[in-house]
Amino acid sequence: MKGLLILTEARSGSNWLGNAARRTGVLGKSGEWLSPGVLGVNAKQVNGEDYTRTVLERASTDNGVFYVKIFPRHLHWFQLQFGFDFINQLAVDHDLLLVTLTRQDRLRQAISFAKGLQSKAWSDRMAIQNNNKAKVKYNFAQVCRTYFMIERSYNYWETYLSVQGLEHKAFVYEELTADPNPFLQVLATHAGVNDILPFQSETKIQRNAETEEWYARFKKDIRSQDFLDYTTTSTRAYSRTLGNLGKFLSGRQMKSIPFDY
Repeated sequence: MKGLLILTEARSGSNWLGNAARRTGVLGKSGEWLSPGVLGVNAKQVNGEDYTRTVLERASTDNGVFYVKIFPRHLHWFQLQFGFDFINQLAVDHDLLLVTLTRQDRLRQAISFAKGLQSKAWSDRMAIQNNNKAKVKYNFAQVCRTYFMIERSYNYWETYLSVQGLEHKAFVYEELTADPNPFLQVLATHAGVNDILPFQSETKIQRNAETEEWYARFKKDIRSQDFLDYTTTSTRAYSRTLGNLGKFLSGRQMKSIPFDY
C-alpha cells in the first residue's frame, strides 16, 4: 500500500489540509489515528500489528491509499504501548511519503492550542457542537507551555528525519493558505493518482480579536514575568510501565511521556 504520513503538531493547519485531501476520495482519510481513544480500540487488548492494521483500515480510501497525521506524543505513546516505532515498522511493508507541516506564526499557534485545551473545541465543527459555550481565559503559563512544546515538536521531527537520513517533503501552512494544490499534487504523485480536481481554498489567515488581545498581553508579560517554570510539561505524566514501577521502587528517575502538555 502507498501511505502518506504528515508529521506535525496541533494547530498547524493539518486539519484543513487533511480535509482537502479527504475530499479527493483517493488520498486517504486524514486523522490522528495514533491518538489514544480515536480508534475506539482498547490498546491493552491487542498487539501492535493488529492495532496498526486497524489504523490503516480507518485511514485508507477505497484505492488503498492511507493518510495518517502524527504528533511526536502519538509516536511515543505507540512505542511505549507496543514496543516499536510505528513509522519505521510501517516502512518495511509500505511505500511511504513523509511530509512535515510547520506554521511560521508559533505564538498564535500556541494561543490557539491553549484555547483548544480549555474549550475542547479543536475545529469549527466541534465549536458548533459545543454551542460555543466553552469559556476560555488568558493563561500566561499555559501559552508558555504550548509555545515551547510546539518548538520542541518541530525540532523533534527535523531531528528524527535527519538522524535516519529519511527523505521528506516540507510544507509551511502560511504558504499554502492561498493555494493548497501544490501539497495535494505531491500527495497525488506519490499515490499514483492522476487528474485530481483543483481545490479552491476559502481559507484566509484571520485575526480573531480575542487572539490578538492574548497575543499583545503575552508579548508584554514575557518581558516582565519569570517564565522558566512554564517551559516544560504542566504535570509529570509518567507512563505506567513495569520499567517505571521498578525505577519508582528503587528511587531512580522515571520516564515521563514526552511532548505532552
